[in-house]
Amino acid sequence: MLKERSGPGNKLPIKHNQKKPFNPNKFGKLWSTISTTLMKGVKAKQPQGEANQPLICTLNIDGKKFEMTHSETNRLIEELNEAQSTYRKALRLGMLDANSGTWEGYNN
Repeated sequence: MLKERSGPGNKLPIKHNQKKPFNPNKFGKLWSTISTTLMKGVKAKQPQGEANQPLICTLNIDGKKFEMTHSETNRLIEELNEAQSTYRKALRLGMLDANSGTWEGYNN
């Protein structure tokens, strides 16, 4: 004999693909302010100072603009990937509470 199932998934008709209003705040306060603009014109073709590389884009975060070379974008990607990896490891090891020390010392 099958047991009668109950729950929100068993109410008919089932409405798939419901359109809920998009809430960018659930991703963090900076999420909706992050964008890039492709560099065009002379700056995209000329080496910049001692960097010896042209600028490839402008990174926009929270109203601040940063003109970046290819190497700088790679470094930023590497740093952010490392930050995510370090966070996941610290979370697994229980090192995220206020009294835990990290390799950089104690967080105040």
